[in-house]
This record gives sequence, C-alpha cells and structure tokens, in this order.
Amino acid sequence: MTDFRNQSGILNVENYDYLTIGIVGCGAIGSWCATALNKLGFEKLVLIDDDIVEKHNVHSQVYKTSSIGSSKSYQLTSYLDGEQEYHNEKIKKGHFIDTDVVFICVDSLKERKIIMKAILDNYEKHQRPKLVIDGRMHGLIFRVLTVPIGENKIVEQYTKGLQTKEFTGECTQKGIIQNVFGVVSVMTEQFKKVLNGEDYHAIINADLNTYSFMKQCLIKNKNE
Repeated sequence: MTDFRNQSGILNVENYDYLTIGIVGCGAIGSWCATALNKLGFEKLVLIDDDIVEKHNVHSQVYKTSSIGSSKSYQLTSYLDGEQEYHNEKIKKGHFIDTDVVFICVDSLKERKIIMKAILDNYEKHQRPKLVIDGRMHGLIFRVLTVPIGENKIVEQYTKGLQTKEFTGECTQKGIIQNVFGVVSVMTEQFKKVLNGEDYHAIINADLNTYSFMKQCLIKNKNE
C-alpha cells in the first residue's frame, strides 16, 4: 500500500477505501482523472471505454506510443496501482452503472444522456451511484458539473442541460494538455470537497485564456 501521509491533512483516503469509482471514458480527461484519483489513493476504479489508443491521442492522454492500437481501458490499468476493473465497451441503453461514484469523461451529450440513464436506473434499484462528476472541455475552456444523485432539483437541472445543443469546434482545439490538467484538477478537488463535507458549487466554468472562473449553484454542507 502506498504511503499517502503527505496529503492526509487534506484528505484521509483510508476513510474512503471502500468506494468504487467508475470512470466512463478513458481519453484525455478520463485517463488523467483516473491517474489523479489513483495518486490520491483510490484503487477501486472501474474503467469503461470501447475505444483504442490512436496516434493523435498520445499528445493529450496518459498513453505512450507503444500503446497505439490497444484498448484504452486495458492500457490505463498499467499506469495505476491496485487491481482495477476494466471494460472495453460503451455504455448502451439498458445498461446499469453500479459504482459508488461516477466520473463522466466522454465527448458528447448524446453519450452523457445514455450514461445518466444507466446511473439513475441503478440508483433507483440500489441507491448508488450517489455522486456524478462530469468534466467537459474545448480549447482552453472547461466546465465541471457535480451532481449529488438524490438531490432531485440538481439532477433535474443537469439532465435538462443534456437536451441543449452541443458545442462543436475545430478538432485542432481538442485535448489541449494544460486544459486537460485544469479540468482534472477541479474534478478531483470537487470530489475531495464532497468527501470532506465542504461546501461546493455544482457548476464551475473556467477560461484559461483569461484565468477566469465562474461558480454557480452553491451546495451547503448539510452536516454544518
């Protein structure tokens, strides 16, 4: 077991070693998100992605050129400590996601709709996942949405947002590495805040062009 004493003053991971964390999408955001969570001390990760590593992925994702042509979810396990579960498949209609927490790291709103349906269907049956953290980015702009499942108003707001028109930009502005690290940093910090019972905002928008952050929908710690 790795020694995490240097960060125990910020988050005592040993208190949460029972958590299983789903990472849906193992590309730019997902591969680094899994790495960050693993470095924090979380080892029960479920990695889900049906894609393979391609040459253009290497500049913004955790993979090396030697991984090209291989499954992303499988290759990602070689970068992580512990024994992760991996699935070389896409979440489809009728699927369930049975983990405690889900990080959504896919490219499209269409996929997010299917993933959220799988999450809500499983929650109705088993009362989990209890938390969703969704990371999105393009160019040097990113958004992180934190959704406590069971908070109906926030869930409704999130699912309503999935009906909006998707933003599409030039493919040469996808996966900018500094933006990847930015969104992953905020996603992991949001997770830490939830676990520690801190107040947090359900929506965070950031623009690295101007170093501006906009926070919306403050969620108060109910234990206060």
